[in-house]
Amino acid sequence: MITTESLLKNRLTPLLLASTLTLMAGVFWAEPFARIEAAVGDHLWQLIGASANRERRVVVIDIDEASIARYGAWPWPRERTADLFRSLTEQGVAQRIVDIAFPESASGDDRLATELLKTPTVLAQVLAMNAAEPVNRGQLQAGMPGGLCPGQFPEANAAIGNAPALLAASAGHITPRISADGVIRQLPAIICYRNKAYAALALAAIAAGAGVAPEFSVVAGTEWLGPEATLRHPGLPGFAVPINRRGDILLPWWMSREAIIAFSAKDVMAGNVPAGYLQGAWALLGATAFSIGDTVPTPQAAAASGVEVHAQLIAALLDGRIPFQPRGAIGLQAAWIALSALLLLGASRFRRGVLRVYAPVLTGLLLLGATAALHAGLLWAASLWLPWMAAVFFILSLLTFITTQGYLSSRAEGVLLYRNLSSYLPEHVARQIAGQEPGSTLNAHHEHVIVLYADLRNFSAWCEQLPAEQAGALLHNFYTFAGKIIEQQGGVVEEYVGDAVMGVWRSDDSDLRPLTAAKSMVLTAEQLFGAETGINALPPLAIGIGIEQGKVLVGSFGPARRRTYTLLGKTVTTAIRLQAMTGELAQAIICGENIAGIWQHRAALVSLGKFLLPDRRQPTELFVPAMRHCPVESPLANPLPTELMVDDE
Repeated sequence: MITTESLLKNRLTPLLLASTLTLMAGVFWAEPFARIEAAVGDHLWQLIGASANRERRVVVIDIDEASIARYGAWPWPRERTADLFRSLTEQGVAQRIVDIAFPESASGDDRLATELLKTPTVLAQVLAMNAAEPVNRGQLQAGMPGGLCPGQFPEANAAIGNAPALLAASAGHITPRISADGVIRQLPAIICYRNKAYAALALAAIAAGAGVAPEFSVVAGTEWLGPEATLRHPGLPGFAVPINRRGDILLPWWMSREAIIAFSAKDVMAGNVPAGYLQGAWALLGATAFSIGDTVPTPQAAAASGVEVHAQLIAALLDGRIPFQPRGAIGLQAAWIALSALLLLGASRFRRGVLRVYAPVLTGLLLLGATAALHAGLLWAASLWLPWMAAVFFILSLLTFITTQGYLSSRAEGVLLYRNLSSYLPEHVARQIAGQEPGSTLNAHHEHVIVLYADLRNFSAWCEQLPAEQAGALLHNFYTFAGKIIEQQGGVVEEYVGDAVMGVWRSDDSDLRPLTAAKSMVLTAEQLFGAETGINALPPLAIGIGIEQGKVLVGSFGPARRRTYTLLGKTVTTAIRLQAMTGELAQAIICGENIAGIWQHRAALVSLGKFLLPDRRQPTELFVPAMRHCPVESPLANPLPTELMVDDE
């Protein structure tokens, strides 16, 4: 049977709870997890890009506000665009990559077409997925027939190409995959349209730069740490672009925005670019002018020019550093979760000292830091983009459950300790001891109290003659009923000493409940011990009680390794001496002169005269309560019967 106590003690309970919660979260919160990973990943890309060097191979030619102010609003006449292309050719660019489509035929197309043939040029074309209207403008180029479509790549229902007269070396699509939050993080490597496959602008540029047609093929991944699939080209040995199961490229952002070198189109046409700077470079023509509206949100900025996306991707393709999520990403995350569980459960094994509290917390924080470091390190070193949110959620969940279990377990142990202590010490003392560390600091103070000292007379003789279990039962019953009576009358059992009980009242000194408790103990003892024992050699059992009021010294004394709590002083000693006199004076209860002076007008007390108590220089007047039935001797013929045992529950 599973109990709360067993759940608190079982170290696997937090693991089972955290595992179950993580599995449920992975099913029902998959989208929120993905959004959190993407948002945090954006910040990681910003940190990574901040350390990148400036990119010289791909140079952006920017149709910016200065160019618009100098040459007029876009679109420019084709002759002016041809002049820009001619300027790039004259300055020695190796390839022109144009992030602009020219879908409509216009005057000057022949001149622009002539310029397109002078230097390898890759034009942009737009393939829209899920377009509201199936637009088809211009002429698409560089379509790949074959078995790529239909397949894992997305299908377009609208297309915008270039004017039929503008035939370039190649063309590529510039259509990104927009995330749920509007940020561009992925781009389809290929988009299908009317049973033909069209490569992305960056891929088409890589092929054109190598002098081959964009004829890519897909190879399914087989390695555990490899991508779902890769794009390969028969004319580009060693070239492999990782793609996911949807056919998307995870866009890289290795460079900061400042690392991308850009020149204004106005400066290019005016010849203001440093001599030789564009020699052999790939010129990426795009627009940042606000009036053109080519701005998109990226991990690096809320509003970045679209040409930056292509610049980042082309540079990463040239370096062979396209990030991807490996096929075994889930297994890797599961392995990290398992290792985290082992470390956290190991840290929770400490049962004492500060490590009991801090070891799981410190381990959890280190694991969270290690998760972040591994994610960033693997991305930088191996271009691996690993999911991490489930692992972080598991670590936080397990840490929460472990600390909660530890707190509840400590609380339960504290309650158990308090209950055990309170069975040996007064309740208020047990509560104080259970809540603090052991120490040797002196802790003492004075109090004014009423002390009742009750002794089971002649028990020592019985203890020597009776079997241990029977003698113990006698003492147990005496302790039980005496303690209950004291507590019922508002007192506190301060000590069980041998065969005696000491009760204390800290309330109003005029309170008669101590006297009521004494009378009740005497009558109860008479009922329990009044039968004949049958052992003539044993003296009868009886109770003697001494009561006195006054100042006592209360506190804990002794070294930290072994301390004791006690009450000391003349009042306690007097109560003990009075109890000892009960046998000599044949009385069950004797009160001291201090308490008699307080009770004289409220209780019927009879003076026995003055007696010189041991260790006293002056005689002390003793008093007894008027009790109609208060025997001091009651011969017992038989041992205490079982049915007279007092239940201590």
